Amino acid sequence: MTFAERIAYQCIPALEAAALIRAESNITVFDVRDLVAYRQGHVAEAAHLSEDRLPAWFRRLPKEQPVVIYCYKGNASKTFAQMFSDFRFTRVFSVDGGYEPLAAVLAEPVS
Repeated sequence: MTFAERIAYQCIPALEAAALIRAESNITVFDVRDLVAYRQGHVAEAAHLSEDRLPAWFRRLPKEQPVVIYCYKGNASKTFAQMFSDFRFTRVFSVDGGYEPLAAVLAEPVS
């Protein structure tokens, strides 16, 4: 696969990420903040992800399964999203703004 053929991840706003999380029954959500921050609070559906756990997730998840990744502010999640894309996952999303905007949107009642 050449650079031009790489599967790109998408950066999406918290509102779009929340809609995706609510709509997709087989979605995987990852929190890539440090473990202390994760334990203090995280999106209900989120699993904590660190670099050392990536190979196990790459083997476990179907390549077409949607993956949403968030961090503190939306920067580190891009790095993780690129790694999933590099391993040919086809539906990878990095949440712009990170945890706080996503958690706020998910806390709102669904209309």
